Amino acid sequence: MEVDGAQSPNRRAWKRWAFFFGSPSAVVALSSVWLFEPDSQAEAIAAAGVGVAALFVFVLTMPRRTAEAARRSRWSSPDDPS
Repeated sequence: MEVDGAQSPNRRAWKRWAFFFGSPSAVVALSSVWLFEPDSQAEAIAAAGVGVAALFVFVLTMPRRTAEAARRSRWSSPDDPS
């Protein structure tokens, strides 16, 4: 397996996603259900809604695998670097 100095575009996309979407969404989702202590049922529903919305942002903004990367990982073995 060859290792070059440059990162693959897919790896850069994941790092960029983690910085801009992944970490903030995870923080909002977790803090809305762990740190916020609602006093009423309406506040509890609102906190749960914020958590679910942050989870949707977290999942729906994840980078997709390119068709070439999916095809390469499907047909290659761990010993075959191609």
